[in-house]
Amino acid sequence: MKIGLVGGTGRMGEGLALRWCVKHDIVVGSRDASKAVAAAQEYMKEALAYYGKVEGSIDGDENSRLVGYSDVVVLCIPYDNIEPTLDSIAKSIRDKSIVICPIVPMSRSKDGFIYTPMHEHRDSAAMMVSSRLVNARVVATLHTISDVKLRRFTEPIDTDVLVCADDRDAVAVASELLKEIKNLRPLYVGPLSLAYQIESVTPMLLNISRQNSIKNPSIKIT
Repeated sequence: MKIGLVGGTGRMGEGLALRWCVKHDIVVGSRDASKAVAAAQEYMKEALAYYGKVEGSIDGDENSRLVGYSDVVVLCIPYDNIEPTLDSIAKSIRDKSIVICPIVPMSRSKDGFIYTPMHEHRDSAAMMVSSRLVNARVVATLHTISDVKLRRFTEPIDTDVLVCADDRDAVAVASELLKEIKNLRPLYVGPLSLAYQIESVTPMLLNISRQNSIKNPSIKIT
């Protein structure tokens, strides 16, 4: 499977590339192709140093190009960049491709981190992505794992991730990818209209972290 990481030169993209390249062909994306290629070369060097050999690969390309040939696209971008990024890829994204959206719209107030759509009466990030990428199958997930934990690719992530999507085939594909990350368990919550519920867990976890001095908290459903 070919997996494109839009904005993949950050820690989330690096962690996913290093974990998924064992079985899949990864394309690290950036607005600057040379930056993407340089990052991909470093990731591949690190992967081979640890694994010795992988079935997949890690390459780099521009965001607007990689979405045209990737089977699965992961939006490894902050919420502040969502609109220009979606504008840049909307025309070239592959029809019926699966788009994984881990984006969380949030801000910080005097009381702590808040989920901004709830306060500003706006759509969830996943619903915004779905409205802009009309031919894609959007899956909302990966909100509750810190990029720090993802980047520690030699360690398992013993936690759960919540999943929302309308297309159950897309859920199945995304869930199998998530299960390839050791000890990670995906749990289906419901249709994409409920994505606000799982996106809003992230600011809550950050508030817990801040108030209780817990580093990189996650969730486990028991």
